[in-house]
Amino acid sequence: MAKRFRSFVLLLTVLAAGFVLSGCSRNANDKQMQVLEESQAAVQASQDKIAQLEKENAELKAQLAQKQQELEYAKSEREKVRAKLGQ
Repeated sequence: MAKRFRSFVLLLTVLAAGFVLSGCSRNANDKQMQVLEESQAAVQASQDKIAQLEKENAELKAQLAQKQQELEYAKSEREKVRAKLGQ
């Protein structure tokens, strides 16, 4: 039992030392800053892509509305022709 307890205490001591020596600090190191900058660049690129796709979506919706109007006009013209041919 005492041997298990010592092993457990030794394991906790090693883990605690690992955390202390791992570089826990208030300031970010160069690698962390680079990762942060890359992440910010990726976010900006994603936001730009979203804006572009939303603009494209709006343009496509406008084109769709225009085509639907043209279709309705063509249908009404077809009905007029059919009505004249039916007389």
